[in-house]
Amino acid sequence: MKRAPERPQGELAIPTPSQASRFSRMATSGAAMRLAPGIYAMGATLPPEQVARHHLNAIVAHSWPGGVLCGRTALAGGRPVDGAVYVAHPDPPRPTPLRLPGFQIVPVVAPGPLPGDMGLPEGLSISGPARVLVENVDLRGRPARFRAGTRTVEDKIDEHARTGGAGHVQRLLDQLDVIEGSFDPSAVRAVRNALRAVLGSFTAAAPTSERLAARLAGAPFDAHRLEMVERLVGVLENRAPTPRAQMPPPSRWEWLPFFESYFSNFIEGTQFGVDEARAIALDGVVPPNRPDDAHDVSATYRLAADPVDRVRVPASGAELLDVLRDRHRVLMAARQDERPGMFKTEPNYAGGYQFVLPELVEGTLLRGFDTINPLTDPFARTVAMMLLVTECHPFDDGNGRVARLTVNAELSVAGQVRILIPIVYRNNYLAALTGVSRGAGHGESLVAVLEFAQRWVAAVDWTTFEGAHDTLTECNAYLDPGAAEMNQQRLTMPETR
Repeated sequence: MKRAPERPQGELAIPTPSQASRFSRMATSGAAMRLAPGIYAMGATLPPEQVARHHLNAIVAHSWPGGVLCGRTALAGGRPVDGAVYVAHPDPPRPTPLRLPGFQIVPVVAPGPLPGDMGLPEGLSISGPARVLVENVDLRGRPARFRAGTRTVEDKIDEHARTGGAGHVQRLLDQLDVIEGSFDPSAVRAVRNALRAVLGSFTAAAPTSERLAARLAGAPFDAHRLEMVERLVGVLENRAPTPRAQMPPPSRWEWLPFFESYFSNFIEGTQFGVDEARAIALDGVVPPNRPDDAHDVSATYRLAADPVDRVRVPASGAELLDVLRDRHRVLMAARQDERPGMFKTEPNYAGGYQFVLPELVEGTLLRGFDTINPLTDPFARTVAMMLLVTECHPFDDGNGRVARLTVNAELSVAGQVRILIPIVYRNNYLAALTGVSRGAGHGESLVAVLEFAQRWVAAVDWTTFEGAHDTLTECNAYLDPGAAEMNQQRLTMPETR
């Protein structure tokens, strides 16, 4: 078997003038890869663009010793941006760009390494956090060239404030004091004012960045999560309208609120036998060893069955905050340690995945509602709201139950069948949400999962407890999802049993 080369990127070779002819012949015969005039890679098997990218630092160091990756390049972590890598040098030995496969290296007359810059291999540096902000601010009357622009800088300042807090912002100001003499005073002033505005010690002009403007207005938001919601809304807007099952006469859905609350609690870990849960929710029985869990079941049932709350939908972002807090206050009333009706103050996670940070929850919900609100189809609003509330995870606990109650109200107010997630369908539901979180599509799987769940609910006769219970048993609704998967069992539609 032919072994793959140990270094597919090859070895960089820069021939002397006396070797130039020999290397040129080697490139012609395929024994060497020519990256640029006088620059070759020996033994490379990767595409030329990847080879050039791998040897970037060495190539820069050869042409601009002691250079600093700067501007848009530094903002991108040293990667090419729009086909260019920018390198700062106070007196560039080579004043013209160097073209390589896939991108070019562009010299910029600018300071060499400064305090705060970070060292790179081959004796190079990359602009430090404060310097990169100054380098990328727009300057009046000068072409953009290597600058990303003021809006991008303001977005970056918002990111610094979000990830590092006030202490990190103050350190950026301290760094700025050290390097300010090396840059255009107007650029330094613009960055300093924006940083001071974040700390509340200066009133800056209205930022061009929506993210920074929202932070200064007291409602910072998670731009990444809003982009997820926007992509899902795009998917929903491009779907042809689908007729939805309307809520049957009251007698047919008599027991739906109970089973909705039972399953909603069960998949969150509050697990009772269905008969015990029935006694808790309808008869007020409180098991002496699990009073808090019993309250969770009965409170969820009251919210699902309440003729007013089950159709309560927000008309604005501010009302969405109130709706969520009110439902959580009722749901968690027995768990004072979970701060009923109050948004989280500490980050929360699921399997290592971090939800929206506490300080960004309100702003993300407010802007997320504005993104969802143009949707007129109740099912589309349900799916989008499910993603928004789940990604925000606004409370210490009870987020899944609050999210499902909130999105089901969008269906109830339109007279459509509500959605519940049977135990056996839990993994499908969570996998669909996780898929959106991890960028696997734009929410198409979530749409499909909730669509099937709604059709399944519509096909069940919820008139009596016994009848519904028998149907759910025959449809595999109560099965543990892991065991069902091992036995190749799944949730089935009543008419196909």
